[in-house]
Amino acid sequence: MMDSQALDLPEPVAVIGGGPAGLMAAQVLAAGGAPVRVYDAMASVGRKFLLAGRGGLNLTHSEPAAQFVARYGPQAEAIGRWLREFGQQDVTRWAQSLGIETFVGSSGRIFPRDMKAAPLLRAWLQVLRRAGVQFSMRHRWQGWDADGQLIFDTPAGSQSAGARVVVLALGGASWARLGSDGRWMDLLAPLGVCLAPLQPANCGFDVAGAQGKGWSDYFRKHHAGQPFKSVAISFTDAKGQRFDRKGEFVATETGVEGSLIYAASALLRDEISRCGSATFALDLLPDRSLDLTPQKPLAPRWHQVGLVA
Repeated sequence: MMDSQALDLPEPVAVIGGGPAGLMAAQVLAAGGAPVRVYDAMASVGRKFLLAGRGGLNLTHSEPAAQFVARYGPQAEAIGRWLREFGQQDVTRWAQSLGIETFVGSSGRIFPRDMKAAPLLRAWLQVLRRAGVQFSMRHRWQGWDADGQLIFDTPAGSQSAGARVVVLALGGASWARLGSDGRWMDLLAPLGVCLAPLQPANCGFDVAGAQGKGWSDYFRKHHAGQPFKSVAISFTDAKGQRFDRKGEFVATETGVEGSLIYAASALLRDEISRCGSATFALDLLPDRSLDLTPQKPLAPRWHQVGLVA
């Protein structure tokens, strides 16, 4: 996707970052008549987006809007204003405008019908190119020079470019190999930009276990990599915030991950930051009452799972 005419246009709107946020900004700007150029450090756009597609590409959720907004916790008020402008149904309609059929899964989450990211990304890029959006790949942003020009490291060496407006869509630091390395923090901090520290979210956790040893050898041997489906977790943090939800997670070699864990990850992360560890209760049979559950020694229905950072 390298463009040989990367820097010769009259000053466009520069979107730095070719992930979903950058591409959506480019689409909206181009629809409004602005000339747009997307810059990205990688050889192609949407690399982490494609990786997300390996898990089915969860686009949004079908739950009621108020419940959906509440998932954002302390940021619910601010994000709720955004979602009133472009919410769950708008995301679905946008995907359908690209020719991508969607469906609601058993969990209420909304996916592309074919559970793949690549067809959606291809259709999206076609729309962007038809709208006149230009792409400059392998352009790693390095800030601004003394004249206010954007500076990029490229395969041809350092290059500069003008821009009438700059949109920063730089992502986090979750997957450096795919471009999300957080290096932009070092460019903006010296300029006095107020930056919140990057924190993990939608993340897995290591299990502390007895004496801090994590899973037993037996458990790792028989259950690592296995999904635990139709279970429930319950967690109350030191501030009294409570989380209860059914779903599924995966036991890893050292801990837990998967959609049910990710849903609680912000609360668990903050509790570990405050207290050094967090413990949630795991119900293996949430849809069965105790009198219908076989009573087996050493196999209680509820388990306590301790987590560490």
